[in-house]
Amino acid sequence: MDDYATYRWPRGTPLFSLIGLYALGFLLAAQPALTNLFAGKLAIAAYFLACTLFCTYLYRFRVVLDATSIRTGAFFLKKMEFANVVRARYAQGDDAGQIILWDRNGMRLRISDTIHDFGACTRAINSRLPTHLPISRGGQTMSRHVLSGGDLV
Repeated sequence: MDDYATYRWPRGTPLFSLIGLYALGFLLAAQPALTNLFAGKLAIAAYFLACTLFCTYLYRFRVVLDATSIRTGAFFLKKMEFANVVRARYAQGDDAGQIILWDRNGMRLRISDTIHDFGACTRAINSRLPTHLPISRGGQTMSRHVLSGGDLV
């Protein structure tokens, strides 16, 4: 447990995202009605810049686990000590699930199940959490109206 483990997006995700987003950008840039205007040229340039930054984020995002802490992020890593974790939960959303960790200071970390080898990441996190705090499996958190005593009359 003295070493660290790094989990990332699958290797092809940033590259194929970049190819797909650039292909859409080239189709937009091929429209003469859009590129004849100066504002259109600026919009196309802003689109390519946003695509590049998004794919750079996908490439650099990582979850780093060591014996005492977890760090997540792409450019500015958020760090949470396992000793400070007060709640851990697995939440299933519409398309994907995620692990959510809360610490005593109110900081929250989310780790999506779209990262490569999510099962190993979950087991590693679970083994480093305090023993009284395993990751609980929560279902879909939909608000439900519960009838109170006055509503039953």
